[in-house]
Amino acid sequence: MESSGHGIIDRIIKDARAEAKTIVKEAKKSAETMIENQKQSARHSAEKEVYSLLKRAENDADVIRGKVSTDIKRRAGWIVLSEKNRLITSVLDEMKNRLMNLKKSEKYVPVLEKLIVDAGAVLGGGMLEVLLSEKDSTLVKLNTLEKEISDRSGVQTQLKFSEQKTEAVGAIVKTIDDRIFVDNTFEAILRRRERELRLKIARILFSNVG
Repeated sequence: MESSGHGIIDRIIKDARAEAKTIVKEAKKSAETMIENQKQSARHSAEKEVYSLLKRAENDADVIRGKVSTDIKRRAGWIVLSEKNRLITSVLDEMKNRLMNLKKSEKYVPVLEKLIVDAGAVLGGGMLEVLLSEKDSTLVKLNTLEKEISDRSGVQTQLKFSEQKTEAVGAIVKTIDDRIFVDNTFEAILRRRERELRLKIARILFSNVG
């Protein structure tokens, strides 16, 4: 009987040991699975974080590239515009020089007379004073221009030289009371027409430029 009792106890102990081994084995397996899952999860999270960082870096790079490209285009536009303005100004300056040199040619007197007539017609004729440089006063006969102004304005016109003189090239015509005048000097004409001239020069220079 005592022997039988020992046998049952041994079997219980043996079964308990076997079960304990199984439990430990299962626990170890479960722990390994859990650790592997955590590793996988950590790797996945790390990959997502790396992808997110890379994507953010790519977006930042795109933004930077866009800004740089826009800045380069803007700077290039400014350079082109500046060069165009320089060329237009150069042509305009050359035009001014040629006009000033016209004074030395035989074409100057007819041009000067036309400037006086145009100004007189704008003023509507009548009693008018003509302001010229000292030298130009010797080149023009005013009485030959009075009829043309009278015909254009419809008002009988009388011209006389002003006691004042100008250093400018061209003519200034004014009413006797000094209230109204037309400045037809080359400088004034160019100043009034500078914007128009710049546009014309630009069309000529850059009409075929992209």
